[in-house]
Amino acid sequence: MKGLMFGGLSAMMVAIATSSIIAPASARPGITSGNPNASAPLVMAGDTSMVFNFTAPFITSSGVRGTTHFIRLAVVGMSLNDLMISIPSQMENYDNIRVIDQTGQNIPAKITSAKNQVAIVFNQPVAQGTYLEVQFTGVQMRGAGEDILFYGITAERTGIKGEIPVGTARVQLPSRG
Repeated sequence: MKGLMFGGLSAMMVAIATSSIIAPASARPGITSGNPNASAPLVMAGDTSMVFNFTAPFITSSGVRGTTHFIRLAVVGMSLNDLMISIPSQMENYDNIRVIDQTGQNIPAKITSAKNQVAIVFNQPVAQGTYLEVQFTGVQMRGAGEDILFYGITAERTGIKGEIPVGTARVQLPSRG
C-alpha cells in the first residue's frame, strides 16, 4: 500500500512539473530590452518561445555571389550616419563598393578606402526601420588560404558621438579547386 501511495504521488509530481515546463509560448513573457519606445520585436520563424527586441543596428546576413561579397544590415534604434568596415587580410583587391537599400536602389554615400578599412559616409542619414546591403564587387583573394573571411563593422548613429560596434560579418568562401 505504501509503495502504491508513493508511486502515485511521484507520478502526480512529474505531471505537475512537466505541465509547468511546457507552458505554451504565448503564456511566457517575451525577451525585451524594457524600452517602451523600441521597435517591434522580431519573432524567429518556427520558434515562438523567444521574442527579440533590437535597439541597435545589426548584421542580418553575409555571403558571396560570384566575385561579390555582401553584408546586409538592419537599421534599428536610430538612423545611421556612417559605417566603418575592416577589410579581411586575405582580400587582395576589389573593383567597387556599392550600398543599396531593401528595394535595390543605391544609397548615396561618400566611400573612401585605406589598406585595411573602408569608410562609408551617407549623404543623408539612413532611416531606422530600413535594411541596407554593402556589396564588394570584383573581389580578388590572395592565393590559397583561409576559406572564411571576417569583416568587422562599426557605425555612427545619429545622436550618439563616436563609433559603436555593430558586429562581425562572417563570409564563407566557396571551396576553390
